[in-house]
Amino acid sequence: MGMDEARRKELEERWRVVAESQPGCVPYLNRRPCRIRQHEDGLTVAEMLEGRFPGKLGLDGWREVIAKGEILTADNEVVHDPGMRVKAGDRLIRCLPEWVEPRVATDLRIVYEDDILLVVDKPAPLPMHEGGRFYKNTIAWMMREAWPEMGVQHGHRLDAETSGVLICVKTKATVPGAWKDWNNSVQGQFERGEVEKEYLALVHGSPEWEKKLIEHPVRQTGRDWGKPQESQTIGEVLERRGDGTTLMRMRPLTGRTHQIRVHLWEEGHSIVGDRLYLPDHEKGGFTIASPGEDGLCLRAWKLRMKHPLSGEAIEFSVSGDRF
Repeated sequence: MGMDEARRKELEERWRVVAESQPGCVPYLNRRPCRIRQHEDGLTVAEMLEGRFPGKLGLDGWREVIAKGEILTADNEVVHDPGMRVKAGDRLIRCLPEWVEPRVATDLRIVYEDDILLVVDKPAPLPMHEGGRFYKNTIAWMMREAWPEMGVQHGHRLDAETSGVLICVKTKATVPGAWKDWNNSVQGQFERGEVEKEYLALVHGSPEWEKKLIEHPVRQTGRDWGKPQESQTIGEVLERRGDGTTLMRMRPLTGRTHQIRVHLWEEGHSIVGDRLYLPDHEKGGFTIASPGEDGLCLRAWKLRMKHPLSGEAIEFSVSGDRF
């Protein structure tokens, strides 16, 4: 599907101006909101923080954070007493002074645009939204800054280290309020498994099969905890390479977190560059490659769905020659 080339260049240039400055790498005061959950009602501030973020600082460490004035109420009043009781529904703010985020990839490309949709080729590594070490160096924050008049909101998710086709919806589209219906249509298609997705993955080793339905259960988080859920991915060999790696086409039929990565890992063929799901069924850490480092060789290659307005079948694809 085509689009006006001048418009494409305009949007990409506006993105470049925001993204290439690496806004999260300039030290700033990072304010992280924290809403009190029902099961935390009645705990002290220090107890709540220790329970919410286990293994981070410990009870004494959180008391030190409070003593430095880095916990605020929703009214921006400093919390001085670590023994203050919290109530479910209240909101606290964690202040992180002089916060600096890791660098991210910025070479985003525009694939398609109409009155409702904006489709981009997401680079990697680039997180989708705030969390952990990232807030400004995310695709959500930088899209808001680059194209504020469109109110772009992503309709689904890709891992920080996965590149490729990303469908976004314009929340400030022509018809006021209609974006909710369009966004629900996009998200609903993903949730109901109606979107056909194809990924390219470069894996270690050479599978004994040419094509296979992989059905290993994947936990809700895709990691080590959560309830295992039924998961299905069709894997197909595209090219067996002389360096001991294999290029695979992967078609997830369900949408679990890290599904493709887990399925290939369980098959004994972890993805090249994966720092979490390592060869020989080993587990690594939750680290993200820096730009320029050898990252995860997983790419969202093709995507087919129905247009949220017309209902017509649409397909988007990006280049498959990244690895």
